[in-house]
Amino acid sequence: MKQFSLLFFIIVFSLAGKAQVNSGGTADPNSVNEEDSSSKRKFSGPKEKKKKPPIELYKIISAERDTTYLDTTLSIQKDYKFNYLRKDDFEFVPFPNVGSPYVQLAKQEKYFEVMPHFGARTRHLAYLEAKDINYYSVPTPLTDLYYKTAVDQGQQLDAFLTVNTSPNVNFSIAYKGIRSLGDYINSLTSTRAFRSTLSYTMPNKRYTTNFHFADQSIFNEENGGLSGQDLLQFLEANENFDNRSSFDPSFISGGNELEGKRLYLDHEYRIFMKDTLQTNELSVRHKLEYTTKQYTFTQENATEAIFGEAENTGSFRDKTELEYLTNQLGLQYSNDYLGELSFFVKYSSYNYGYDKVIIQSRLENEDTNPIVINTGVIEDRLSGDVLSFVAHYKNKYKGFLLEGDAQSTISGEYENQYFFGQAGYQYKDDISVKFGYRLASEAPNYNYLLNQSNFIEYNWQNDFKNVITNTFSANIDAKKIANLEGSYSIISDYTYFGRREVPFPSTSIGGSLVEETTSVSTPIQTSTVINLFKLKAFREFKFKNFRLANTILFQQAIGNDIEQIYNVPQFVTRNSLYYQNKIFKRAMFVQIGLNFKYFTSYFTDGYDPLIAENYVQSTQKFGDHPMVDVFLNAKVRQTRIFFKLENAQHLLKKNTELVAPGFPSRDFLIRFGLVWNFFL
Repeated sequence: MKQFSLLFFIIVFSLAGKAQVNSGGTADPNSVNEEDSSSKRKFSGPKEKKKKPPIELYKIISAERDTTYLDTTLSIQKDYKFNYLRKDDFEFVPFPNVGSPYVQLAKQEKYFEVMPHFGARTRHLAYLEAKDINYYSVPTPLTDLYYKTAVDQGQQLDAFLTVNTSPNVNFSIAYKGIRSLGDYINSLTSTRAFRSTLSYTMPNKRYTTNFHFADQSIFNEENGGLSGQDLLQFLEANENFDNRSSFDPSFISGGNELEGKRLYLDHEYRIFMKDTLQTNELSVRHKLEYTTKQYTFTQENATEAIFGEAENTGSFRDKTELEYLTNQLGLQYSNDYLGELSFFVKYSSYNYGYDKVIIQSRLENEDTNPIVINTGVIEDRLSGDVLSFVAHYKNKYKGFLLEGDAQSTISGEYENQYFFGQAGYQYKDDISVKFGYRLASEAPNYNYLLNQSNFIEYNWQNDFKNVITNTFSANIDAKKIANLEGSYSIISDYTYFGRREVPFPSTSIGGSLVEETTSVSTPIQTSTVINLFKLKAFREFKFKNFRLANTILFQQAIGNDIEQIYNVPQFVTRNSLYYQNKIFKRAMFVQIGLNFKYFTSYFTDGYDPLIAENYVQSTQKFGDHPMVDVFLNAKVRQTRIFFKLENAQHLLKKNTELVAPGFPSRDFLIRFGLVWNFFL
């Protein structure tokens, strides 16, 4: 893989060195004056200048066949997405190191699947699922190079190349690599994500296919955060600990890793095709996905003071595996007036678990005649088959939008159901409204149902009911007023990780074993009905070359003992004040300003590195302090450059803030990076 990656980058840069042209086509608000260097050369005779393809021909096709085209402009939204996740991080707060978990200021809604989701959800924020992979069609080879500095001895790089070998065949290849040492002991992060796609369309467009392969790994060294005297020194801003490596974290050996490989095929054959006389289209569509995932946690010495009593106090490795296959076959019908309607039968098989069965036991009459009593069995596997029905509908007619999705289990262990319906209207280009309803009845994640570990308290098997979520949503996009998103959710039988006190053996000064306690994570399903209200608004004000972009989120969770179950900040705001203009004889487009982010204090979820999950706690509140980034962004031709003073508020006051129990917020950093597009 290393040799392959090296060869890939050599090809990218060698191709990039040959030519770079402007995308042309539609007017670019960030466009700059470019002088064709070839015009300076002297030729023996006149030579016709090659016409540049319009930007609309550089097509990006989603997994659901929605098509957009490449956007090379520089906007404040591009600044919001210039991060490790490469998406807007408004609802996230990062841990100290790049590639580490995020604090979620709003619970992220899972995409629906007929089978449970894999665990280690904090790692899945950066994991690319099949729905996240795009396909392409380009008139000339296109590359996208993302680079950004990390935290202490590290870099981030995401390189992408796509080319149409013929008008009907497209190939793309991409590699994302991140490595960051971090400021604290044992906090190194390392991410790799290799993706490759292949698309083909017959010349008569009767048959199309999209294929991709993905190989990903997200590794984090873990130290459990700060505790005891070290945590006190951080909170008091002791100048002797300005060098963060001076702190002794909760443990100094340990790490977890999420790995996954996936093969995906989506192809379609059109039996009847639309033409000037035919308004109907009928096709057969087939989707195939084969995925393997693996999560491991390793330690050289088991830290019983953090995770409770261990079966093996020396070096160990917890390993969880999942293998699943989905096969979906059906018919799609399309009519110019009736819209698009499709029906599928979906077969899924899954195999999740471990390589051993655990028999739980306890000792009775330990002093006289000890007797071992079996208290339960933790199985090694959850496996089986699921047969389900899938339907989709979508129609756009004279500004009206109507769409729906439905899935239901026909047979199998997990009786999951899903329905989504949405209606909307587009009034010219200024105003659009959408109203929707979503119902999801789905099994909890696999690691709520079955988990095995070297630590005794992290072994469990549960028969939880489905989590049922009803969500009513509305979206009003009025460009001259604001963009509003609102939702009201009713959640029943919600599952989460809570905390409980357990004893563990410890050696006293005298050498005798005494019982102490520690807090460990445990899966819980509550009978409390959670009512969640969310309202999010965005508006940008403009005055000459000045801009003020505002995003605000209000959310309220209501239920019995809600602070023990579901915690989110009531308000989250982000305000960006900046100046933008073209300089250097209009050769460069620049933005300079600051981002101000704030959220109200709340009982922030803790982080458990053993299972890579968040847990609910109601003893410590965090938040209620500003986060300020000063930025300078620039665009030269097709290169977007980003320079940022991250967490600049710590220049005025030393960092004494935590983002989660035991985990400090990120210190002041100077970050630099770029996104570079080559059109060959």
